[in-house]
Amino acid sequence: MKVIAMTTTQPRRPLTRWVTAPRYRIVVGVDGSPHSEAALRWSLAEAEARGGEVVAVFAWQVPFMSFPGAFDRDELEQAAKQFLIETVSRIVPTPPIPLWTLVAEGDPAASLAEASKGASLLVLGTRGRSRLAALLHGSVTRRCVKASPCPYVLVTRSGELTGHVPARAG
Repeated sequence: MKVIAMTTTQPRRPLTRWVTAPRYRIVVGVDGSPHSEAALRWSLAEAEARGGEVVAVFAWQVPFMSFPGAFDRDELEQAAKQFLIETVSRIVPTPPIPLWTLVAEGDPAASLAEASKGASLLVLGTRGRSRLAALLHGSVTRRCVKASPCPYVLVTRSGELTGHVPARAG
């Protein structure tokens, strides 16, 4: 539970504290791929149905193969922020629910796992590769699923669901 301070409509009354239930929050990975766009669309529909909110996460890293000064960290961060805002705005210009963007510097799987702490659901797009192909090539999705601190949903480009899907209440 989260305790927040709110003022009442009557200015002479003291500050009142309200205890509110945690909001249904979905964290979704966005990287501009068709499957991550499908995951964002699914997340928005699910959060709207549950009266929740969505946090769209994009993780970036300074390229490992470079020489000192080859990349300006501030420029890379600004480009990542701009990319996420443009991508989300293109997919959903006017979101029907609260939609937050989060740009994280670091490993994508670790960043998504960290961002999903305390979330109701982690949603990831997946190419829908076979398990063998994903194992041989490595996969951010596979690492996120392994480290996820909350239930997760995997969405393919066509919008099909796989993974650990929590039961719908009511």
